[in-house]
Order: sequence, then structure tokens, then C-alpha cells
Amino acid sequence: MPRGRRSKKKNRSILDMQVVALIIASILLGVLIYTKAGYIGETLSPVLGGIMGWIKYIIPVGTFAVAIFLACDEDKESFMKKITQYAVLLLCITTVMTVIQVAQGKLSLENGFEETVVEAYNKGTENHGGGAVGAICATALISLLRKSWNSGFYNRYSYN
Repeated sequence: MPRGRRSKKKNRSILDMQVVALIIASILLGVLIYTKAGYIGETLSPVLGGIMGWIKYIIPVGTFAVAIFLACDEDKESFMKKITQYAVLLLCITTVMTVIQVAQGKLSLENGFEETVVEAYNKGTENHGGGAVGAICATALISLLRKSWNSGFYNRYSYN
């Protein structure tokens, strides 16, 4: 019986350390991103913007919320599950923002994949759109939808 108690305490202490690390990371990210304090903040903010667009402002808040949820939750298995769900949510938001950017004509897909990603990164550093990650996902999504539309799948099943 004592081994089971030690194992539960050890697992709980690992979870507590993960929660503390997430809280510290969220506070540090918040200070660096929102205030652009110091060399790291001046460098990190545009780089994160280029990668994910203005979603960079949601990252510290979401990380803190995940940490609080994990602190209140007794299930030790949910740590990676919650982090994965949070990452997928951010990925979906950046993709939708980039699709909107393409639909409004603010981002062109005609120059090829690499040029589109570079252009999206540059716009993301200025807090426009979903950044490079959003451009990668949106380009794949749009080209997939174009291929299925051009193949006649929708024409065969339309009720006109």
C-alpha cells in the first residue's frame, strides 16, 4: 500500500510542477509579447506574429487558462490532451484567419506555395492574418477544395 501512495504523490507532484511551469511561461510570454520588453521581447513578438499572426496575443492567456484547468483537474492523463486541444484550436483559428485574408484579396496564392508563406509571414509580423502556419494550412485546404470543386463532385450532386 505505501508504494501506491508514493506513486500517487509523485504523479501529483509532477503535475504540480507542470502547472507551475505553465503559469510561469504564460506570465513570461505575456510580459514579452504585450510589452515587447527588452531584446527578447522585441525579437519574440514579431517572430511569433510571423508564425501565427495576431493569435500571439491569445497564447499567454490560453496557456494560463490551461494551467488553471490542470491545477483544478485531478486527472493526470489530461495534461497532454489539453495542450493538444489548445494547439489544435490555435491552428484552426490561424487557418480561418488566413482563408479570410485570401478571400478578401489581401493574400495571393498565385505566386506559389513558398511565396505565399513568406508573404503571410511578413504580414503576420505586422499583426495581419494568420501568419506562416495559417498560410500553410489554408493553402492546403484551398487547393484541396479547388480540386474537388473542379473535379465535378459538387456539380454531380447539386439540385439546380
